[in-house]
Amino acid sequence: MARRVYFREIYFYIICLTAIIIFIVGLVQVYDGIINYVKPTTYLTKPSVASMYSQEQYKNLSAEQIDKLVAEEINASIQNEKDMAFKNLLRGVLLVIIAIPLFAFHWRIAQQMWKLVLETKDTE
Repeated sequence: MARRVYFREIYFYIICLTAIIIFIVGLVQVYDGIINYVKPTTYLTKPSVASMYSQEQYKNLSAEQIDKLVAEEINASIQNEKDMAFKNLLRGVLLVIIAIPLFAFHWRIAQQMWKLVLETKDTE
C-alpha cells in the first residue's frame, strides 16, 4: 500500500523550497553588492560631464574650477553607486538571515510529519 501524502506536508516542503530560493537570491544580491561596492560602475566620464560646463555658459568659471566641478560630479556618482551597492548588500544579507530559520523550521516539521506517518503506518 502506498504512503498517503497530506496537504500540510506538501505545504511544508513548498515553504522549504521557497526558503531555498530566497536564500539563493540573497546570496546573489550579497555577491552583487560586494562587487559593486568594491568596484562601482559609473557611466559619467570627464568629457561627457565637461561638455555640460561649457565656457560660453559659465563665463565666470575658470578651467580649473570647471575641472573641479567635473571631478566632484564624477565622485558624487561613484559614491551614489557605492551607497546603492551597500543597500543591495544589506538587502541580500537580510534575505539570507530570513531564509535560514524559515527553512530550518519548516524542514524539521516536515520531517517530523514524515516520521509520524511512517510510525502510524507501521502500527497498522
